[in-house]
This record gives sequence, structure tokens and C-alpha cells, in this order.
Amino acid sequence: MLPILPCRSSKIKTLFALAIITAFSCLYTKAQAQSSYELNTGWKCAPIGSIKESGTQLSAATYNSSNWMPATVPGTVLTTLLDNKKVPDPFYGMNNEKIPDIFKTGAAHYTYWFVKEFKENPATNGGQVYLNFRGVNYSFDVFMNGQKLNKALQKGMFLRFSYNITPYLSKTGNNKLAVIVYPPDVLGNANGGQGGDGTIARNVGLQYTAGWDWIQPVRDRNTGIWDKVTLQKTGAVRITDTHVITLVPGKRLPEGEQKPAIIKMEAEVNNPTAATVTGILSYEIAGTVVSKSVSLKPNATATIKLADHVLQNPKLWWPNGYGPQNLYTAKVKFVTNGKAVSDQQTLKVGVREIQSEWNEHTGSRQIAVNGQKIFIKGGNWILSDAMLRFSDLRYDAEVRFHRDMNLNLIRIWGGSIVERPEFYDACDRYGMLVFQDLWGSG
Repeated sequence: MLPILPCRSSKIKTLFALAIITAFSCLYTKAQAQSSYELNTGWKCAPIGSIKESGTQLSAATYNSSNWMPATVPGTVLTTLLDNKKVPDPFYGMNNEKIPDIFKTGAAHYTYWFVKEFKENPATNGGQVYLNFRGVNYSFDVFMNGQKLNKALQKGMFLRFSYNITPYLSKTGNNKLAVIVYPPDVLGNANGGQGGDGTIARNVGLQYTAGWDWIQPVRDRNTGIWDKVTLQKTGAVRITDTHVITLVPGKRLPEGEQKPAIIKMEAEVNNPTAATVTGILSYEIAGTVVSKSVSLKPNATATIKLADHVLQNPKLWWPNGYGPQNLYTAKVKFVTNGKAVSDQQTLKVGVREIQSEWNEHTGSRQIAVNGQKIFIKGGNWILSDAMLRFSDLRYDAEVRFHRDMNLNLIRIWGGSIVERPEFYDACDRYGMLVFQDLWGSG
């Protein structure tokens, strides 16, 4: 468990990026897809040293993995071992010294196979089915029903990976996944220094895991399927990303009649089929629908920009202590054949604009929101849990505590993670600006 800690900035050589994300004029936010569900139960796992078969064999219906160890997904290898009582709790007493460190054991000790059986019938009428990994540390190969889904080893702790599994779904509706997860390429020697011997920083990932002045080494370096795995069903066209920008010109007050704000929206849409697909991309906000006709060529991806929308008398979002945290619901969808919804997303949008300038008098960066200068009161954030055991409830509570302390900004330390959407949702609710560190090594 990691509390909010002061940062010894003089010892941390960091590239700072002023990315005030949750309350930035650009919004990337949590979205609910047309039909999506999590694959978060029923996983099994086994260390690579105990498995002789290949991924194609392990993902075949005929392979029996019932005697494998239950796996925690999302979660790390160490979390699974702890949940199965294979290791002691590293956060009690000197227990962490009893857990083998990956630098001494070698990467294979924490390299694990994960398997998961699930039911999903073949798609019909041009429908598409996607398997989505929101975060795997550090690299992996994935197999399904005897087929390898990725051409090359997938690397990157904070990258999203998505696979169109429509052609590979079993006719019986019974499907099986096999995923092998490898630790970071450079393991880092946990020698008691800041980040161990410093070599862990060569990976684009967590740098505290080899130990710091406030934490002992995380023995598996957080290897595992650490973030959500989802199955998503759409029509022929899929909305892969949405981007909302809100512009609030002038100097505003939180109360009273408001002059208009500008809503800008664009979305990336994908057509994986062999035929051209035409349809309407639209979004609805505050009772107004903005739409555009779109024609997508076969196997094409396009970024579609919709017309700007002038939002009358907007309910603005303000940082904690400056006004309310109003949020709009925006519904984005792609409709084909005049009525069939191919894909849709529901977004929460805060109408706000950040202004930033250099103050020569104070020698510092000055921030304004909706034209009002903001006195920044911030706390340092590493992450909720060293073993990446996250929950919506915990995010809500811990960000709410920041609000209750009358803070209005959270600085995410660069040796930690690029936070999950659920964290930013909580910051939206409780009026937290976010300052994201970006490391030179990452």
C-alpha cells in the first residue's frame, strides 16, 4: 500500500510535461462501448518452466488446464502467488526478504502462462468481435483456439493492444485463450539504491519496482496482465478513440448566466471488413445532436472531425474550491443503413479550458481555468498499491480525500504509472487538476 508521499525532486531527474489531463481543454475519457464485458474471472496460470506445450496447443479445446493455479486478472504474478498463499504478504514485517527477487532468479522465474476459457458465439450479419488488453507488463504473445493472434512480440506496459478475433471464434461458442507474459527486458538489480542500479529505467514502465528510499523491491517487477481484459462486440464499424476539446473564451465566474462555450469532437473509426461501409457518425450533448455522413473504404481507419457545437449557457467545470464540477453526458455513435447502431460510446465531459503562461515576476508557470487564475494546492501521487491491486472504490476514496484536504491538483510521480481511466474519472468528480510527470527514459 503506497500513501501520498513527498518527492525528493532534487534526486529525481525528470522531464516534466505540463499535462493537466482531467481538466485540460482536451479530453480523453472513459467510454462504454456498444457491447463490452470484462474477462476478469476464471483465469488459470502456470510458470513457463513447468509447461512443455506451445501456445497453439495450450489454447486448443483439447488441452486440459484444470489443474493449473487460479490466476488474478487483472493482477500481477506476485498478486496471484500471494492470493494462492505461495508467498507471504510483502508489506508485513520482513516478509519481503523471503520472496525471491527476479534479478537473482532470472526472468523465467516470473514468466507465466495464463489461460482463460470463455463463451462467445460467432458473429453474424457482419458483426465484429475484439479482444482488448489495456495493460500488460512487459511483453506477451497471445493465442486463441489454436491460433496466434499477434505477429510480433507485443511490448509496452502502458500500450493498449486490440485483436479482431472474429475469424477465430469457435463455431460451438466455446473459446480458449493462452497468454504468455514476460517480465521487463531489463530487470534492475535491487541493491538498495533509488531504482536499484538504475537499469530498470531502460524499460518504459514502473521504475520504483527495484526499490526506492520509501519502498522495498517489488520482486516480480509487477510482471503480469495488470490492467483490464475486455471482449467487445460491434457492427462493421468500430469507434476506436474519441477526442473532445472544450473552449471557454473570456474570464468566467462560477455563478450566473454564462456566455457560450465551444465543443469540438473528433473520433477515429475503423472498418475491418472487405466492403465499403457508409453511415452517420454523431454525438449528442445537452439535447443537441451533431452528425456527419461517413464513407469508409475496406480495411480502412479514418479520423472524422465533426462540426463545432456552440453550447449555450454552459454549466462549467471548476477545480475544487473554485466552483462546481459539472459534467455532461455525451453519447457518440456510428449508425449504418439509417438505423443499425454499429458502435457507440458514452462519455463524461467537463466543459472547461486551461490557460497557461509564464509569470516573469514569480519565475513560474501560471495556470488559469475558464479565465480565472488558480492558486495551485497539490499533493504528490505515486499509485494506490505497489502490486497494482486497483479498484474503483479505492480510487474514489483516495481522490476524495484530496478534495477533503482542500487540494486542487494531484501530481503523478514519473517513476510510477500512466494512471488508469478510473483514476481520471475520480479526479473529474472531485475537482482535481492532474500534473503528469514524464521520465526521460520513458
